[in-house]
Amino acid sequence: MLLEIQALDFFLRLLEFTIPALVVFLVTYITMRRFLEEEYKKKLLELKRESQQDLLPIRLQAYERLTLLMDRLKPDNLIMRLNEPDMNATVFKYVLEKNIRDEYAHNVAQQIYVSSQAWILVTAVKDEMLRIVSNAYKDMKEDSTGAELGKVILQEVIRRNDRSADEVIEFLKKEIELIF
Repeated sequence: MLLEIQALDFFLRLLEFTIPALVVFLVTYITMRRFLEEEYKKKLLELKRESQQDLLPIRLQAYERLTLLMDRLKPDNLIMRLNEPDMNATVFKYVLEKNIRDEYAHNVAQQIYVSSQAWILVTAVKDEMLRIVSNAYKDMKEDSTGAELGKVILQEVIRRNDRSADEVIEFLKKEIELIF
């Protein structure tokens, strides 16, 4: 019985030291964990801020390049820039379509820096321009000139009241305003 009392006394003394030590450990652990979580959040926010500062000029450049692309894909600009007096309609159609595809391909990486919605609109303008050129060419005679094809394209754009490139430029401007 004396052994049992001594064992119980030992156990109670052990608990006298263990319980306060556990309480101190838990309080310290919880405090340190909260502190480290807050520090982690601060560092993450700081890294985000730094990456935003690095990324902002690249994003602005992407919007500039896509605005330029939209301007270059406007039918009047395309026709004025690419038409040559001795070009027939078949060659001019090929030159227009190649130029539209090349301009688009040259800027395809910009989609990383703009919204998905903006990129969808850019792609839609490219596709619509290719469709307009193709449809205008269908009405051409075999001996038609590039100038005649250009005229039919412009008439089709006027008939449709197509301002899609201008609308995309306005959309891009609004997205830039959101960034700032």
